[in-house]
Order: sequence, then structure tokens, then C-alpha cells
Amino acid sequence: MTGSAPLIGIVGSGIAGLRAANALLKCGVDARIVILGDEAHRTYSRPGLTKKRYPPPDGIEAATEGLKVPGVENTALTWHLDTRVETADLRDRVLRLSTGDTLAYDRLVIASGVRPRTSAEGDRECAVHAHRTLRGLDDARSIHQELQKSKKVTIAGAGFVACELASLAKEYGCEVVMLEALRHGPFERILGTTAARSLRSWIARNGVTFLTGDAARNMLCDGAGRLTKDASGPKDAYLEPASDRSLYIEAIGSVPNVEWLRGNGLDLSDGVRVDEYMRVADCEDVFAAGDIARYPDPWTSESLTRMEFWKNAIDTGDLAGKSLASSLGYDAKISRIKYFPNMVTEVFGLRIQIAGNPKISDSMEIVRGDLERPDHGVVVKYLREGAMVGAAYLDRGARLNSLYIELLTALRAR
Repeated sequence: MTGSAPLIGIVGSGIAGLRAANALLKCGVDARIVILGDEAHRTYSRPGLTKKRYPPPDGIEAATEGLKVPGVENTALTWHLDTRVETADLRDRVLRLSTGDTLAYDRLVIASGVRPRTSAEGDRECAVHAHRTLRGLDDARSIHQELQKSKKVTIAGAGFVACELASLAKEYGCEVVMLEALRHGPFERILGTTAARSLRSWIARNGVTFLTGDAARNMLCDGAGRLTKDASGPKDAYLEPASDRSLYIEAIGSVPNVEWLRGNGLDLSDGVRVDEYMRVADCEDVFAAGDIARYPDPWTSESLTRMEFWKNAIDTGDLAGKSLASSLGYDAKISRIKYFPNMVTEVFGLRIQIAGNPKISDSMEIVRGDLERPDHGVVVKYLREGAMVGAAYLDRGARLNSLYIELLTALRAR
């Protein structure tokens, strides 16, 4: 590395930031690469936080080794952990840090991700519930410790994190209530109402009280021991404080971490807008990747998308690193984003695989099986104007796996 090597700042120590750094190294970029993360931990597998329980005496601390991802020990990278970027001056290429220091950079990768959305205001302490959200390792440590007490847990939301936590909580022996006030069941925005209702029934059959609509809305807590059913009544209608507060986990979506970028003239309406090469508009030296990047959707024309899945963070991180390398004159062989959505989860033993972009479909077709019996295997394809745009596979084994792979092959070739 030469003394005049440029400094590349990567804001975000998640998988997108790490993959961008590794892509730079693979391209042979002669640069100082600094990764800044507001967590105290180097990159780890976030999906692993809700995939299995970590019983004592080992606990989640011992499981941390199993959550490591390749590349975190690379000595070519400089890490500044437990460090938040407060503001950025993109014109003068300077970051102001929570430590009081500043970092001058030559190229920048924005990979600051998202944080959980919450209903509570400020740092109020609820007298009735122990409110929690799950995004990082420290959150998971706290939640797993609570779940090990095998008491009642209420989960607001019905997305991937919410469903995995419900399954996990039952494994710990908890009484579980799920609240989905806006939709009919899990993953409705992606898979549609019919599949959502099927998944709601499956979760209920496994011992979870699953409430929707007004029934769910009436159980939501605003973080101050106040139920939202009293919204039309007195604003000081609180529940009686409980001596042993029950666990209340909010998994109601996320908020992109863009506040530190304000004042730079960027489009921050939903994450950071980038082009098909992960380049931030009007900033030739700035790139973005991961949950925070909003890019041209390869699956629809003239629209933008922002994905919050592990594979998306990997793919966009790789592309951002290669695009940055190319901007420095290196042969990075970049091509525009061709992200193929492909996600997998397991809820109460039911494996759920989703590929493509079902949420843009205008119709669905059950290829095999019955959504009333998802554990017996069911394959669904999603169509838009007669063309397949997505597929889903639900099963408690692998009976229809070959059929699902056929659909994936057809989707990739579209």
C-alpha cells in the first residue's frame, strides 16, 4: 500500500459494508479501508439471531462464534466499532463521529442499514410491559434471556422476524400472542391474502394466539402502558402497573438510518437513492448498499425498490465495492444490479421459500398441493399479465422441492 493511497470510508459494519470492503480487496484496490459501525461487534449473521434458541448455560454469548461471517478478521481492514457517524459533509468529504473526531475520506460507501420501527415515544418506561425490538446481537441477548423465563410474550407484527420469534418463544415454553392489526396474516404484502390466512392458521395450530384487525389493534401498547383501544377516549387511560411485566416485542417494520446524511441534497425519502450500479446520484464518489439502498427494480420498469434481505445485502454490497473500484480506475467488471430475490425461513417446522417478486403479481396459481394443508407441501406461482414473476414453496419436508426448483429455473431465465 502506497503512502498516498486513498481512504475509503464504509459507514455500517453489517454484511453489506463487509462485502463492499471484500470486493474492493478482491479487485486489488490499493487503499485504506475503514469500516465504522455503531455496534460493538464486527459483522455477524443477523438471520441467525432468531433461527434457534440458545439455552443456558452456553447462551447466545457462546453461539456468537457460530454467527461469524467470512472476512471479518482480514487485517487489511480498519474497524471503528461502537462509533456512530453523526453528520456527513459530502462536498468536503468529511464525517463527524460520535467520539468527537472527524474522518476525511476519498470515497464513501453508505451501508448504515435500518433500525426497528417503534410505537413508543422517547425513552419512556412502560409499567406493564418490558418493551423490546430486535435488530442486533445485544437485542437478541436481552430477548433470549427474557424468553428463557418461559412467561407470556406479546409480539406486534407478523413479518419474518415476528414469525421466527413466535416459533422461538414457543420452543422456550412461552405463552405467545401475535398482533397483526393491518393485515390478515403473515407475509400478506408479499404472498397475498390467501397464503397469509393459511400461515395464520398454521401458527395458531401450533399454540399461538393470533389476533388481527380490531382484536389486534385493541391489544397494542404505545410504550407507556396505554392500549391503543383507548385512542378515542381519555389520553391518560393507563393499564394498572404489573409487578412482573410481560415481554412485548415490536416487529412492525423498520426505518432507514439516513439522518446523518441530511443537508447534502440527497433523495432520502425511503433510504438512499442510487442507480443500477449502486452509485448515489450527483455524488460520483459515494455509493450505497444493503437495506438502505433504493435502486431501480430489475423486476419492474421505471420503479425503485429497497430490499431488507440478507442476500440483497450481499449482492448490493459486492456491486457497490466493484463500482467504487471501477471509479478508481480498477478493472472490476461491473454489471448493473440483477438481484434475484430468494428468501427462506422456517416457522414451527414449516419451511417457507419465496423467490422472485410475488408482491407485483396480479394473480396466483397453486401448482401443487393445498394451502389448507401447507405442511403437506404446496407450490404457488405468481403471475403478472400472464407471466410468472414469483414463486413460493411451503412444506414440512422436501416432497415438492424438485418442482419448486423448476419454477426457480424458469424465473431466473425470464
